[in-house]
Amino acid sequence: MHLAQTNSSELTITGNIKTTEDYLAIRKLVTGMVEAGAPSLTLTINESMSMPSSVIGFFVKLINRDKVRVTMLIQDRRLLELLEELSLGSMFGARQA
Repeated sequence: MHLAQTNSSELTITGNIKTTEDYLAIRKLVTGMVEAGAPSLTLTINESMSMPSSVIGFFVKLINRDKVRVTMLIQDRRLLELLEELSLGSMFGARQA
């Protein structure tokens, strides 16, 4: 997995999100963006067909507790379908990239 912050509120994730290290890297970068004042985040997720529960839980907390608006632009239809099956599509602002 590769992370690239494109501006103060946009992040591109390339590759499959699958390991604990991936979760920790996402959490560290996103937390830094929020602490720097980003009221909303747009994540472009390329190539990942899944998302570990730790990453899902982190974003749920970010939205519900920290009141950060999240939008996910997802390339792989399987990940989009997974989020819809978990009833998280609208919470995450998930849509096809």
